[in-house]
Order: sequence, then structure tokens, then C-alpha cells
Amino acid sequence: MNFWSVYEEEKAKPEFGNVQLYIRSRDRIHLSLSHVEHHGVLLGMNQGTFRKYSEEGRFVMSKSLTHDLFVSIYDVNTTQSTVLRFSQKLSDGALKKVTTNLRALKKPNLEMRVIGLQDRDTELLSSAERLYASAKPALVELDVFGGETRHLVFDTKLGMVFNLLLLNRIYRPHELATTQSADEYNKMKAELKFA
Repeated sequence: MNFWSVYEEEKAKPEFGNVQLYIRSRDRIHLSLSHVEHHGVLLGMNQGTFRKYSEEGRFVMSKSLTHDLFVSIYDVNTTQSTVLRFSQKLSDGALKKVTTNLRALKKPNLEMRVIGLQDRDTELLSSAERLYASAKPALVELDVFGGETRHLVFDTKLGMVFNLLLLNRIYRPHELATTQSADEYNKMKAELKFA
């Protein structure tokens, strides 16, 4: 199922950017840090990676996602994944690197997930839109805006994103409320680098 048309309808509404927008076929499942930490890699802010499923590096973890944007593009046929976490609009060079990698896939069946953006700045979504326009994946999950820090796990075997439980338990109410100020975040902004 492709939710892109739903996203475009929501984007046209006046409240777009002011309230959380969560479009998905089902709620995100939780995974404990103890379950995934020895079978994956950590994707920090302003990093991108191209991965294929393997037991040793099955998971891509992304902790403390606030104002930045997490985008995954997964090929169901080959388990080839592109996972990005960026705080600035993607440069033409970064977009070209991603699209070149995706175009090398033979008859891909692509799924895209877009998560993050706590402030009203929708500029980063233009990079996700350019990725969508160039690769034509199915948008299967969109979770943007809101006031909670997100900790995520991307599974390269299933192509799914899970909530990462850093304390190996379900979070209490308001425990994920963001405390990072816009100034702190702006100091961490940088160009996307590929690992």
C-alpha cells in the first residue's frame, strides 16, 4: 500500500507541521536494546548507509531522533537497504549517490519510511520528496512532527522500523518528551556522510 497520496492530502491542510502526522498500516512494534545491540550498527546524526541483510549486522539503530529526519528505502526483493538520518537538506551529490545505488537494483520493489521532524520546519521533507520522485518507492510509513524523541531500529531482514527501548522496558508517559533546544540541535547540523 502506498500512502503518498494521503501524505499529499495532509500536506495541503493548514495544520500541517503543527501536529503529529502518523500514517501507517499498523502501529510500530517495540524492540529492546538488549535484543539488538550486538547484531547491528548505530546510525548517528548526519549519517547514511547502504546495507544488505546479514545476521551480524541485521539492525541499524538510531537513537535520540528529534528535529532531524530518518528515511529508509528498502528493496523487498533483495533486502538491499538505504538508511539515512539527516539534519540539512540533502545535497545534489548525496541524492545522486542514493539514486545511483537504487537504480542499480534489478526490478526493485521499494518501500519507504520517513520519521522525525519535531519542529515546524518542513524543509527536510523536500529531500524525502526528491527521493520519492527519483525512486518511486511505496510510502509505507510516515511519522513526522510531534514532541517526543524517537529511538528507532531498522531491520534489514524485514525492512521494518521498530521503536527501540533503550531501557529494555516500555516508556512511561512523558518520558520521551524532547528536552533538546533548537540551539543545541542547530549546533549539530552538518552535511550527510555515508558510512
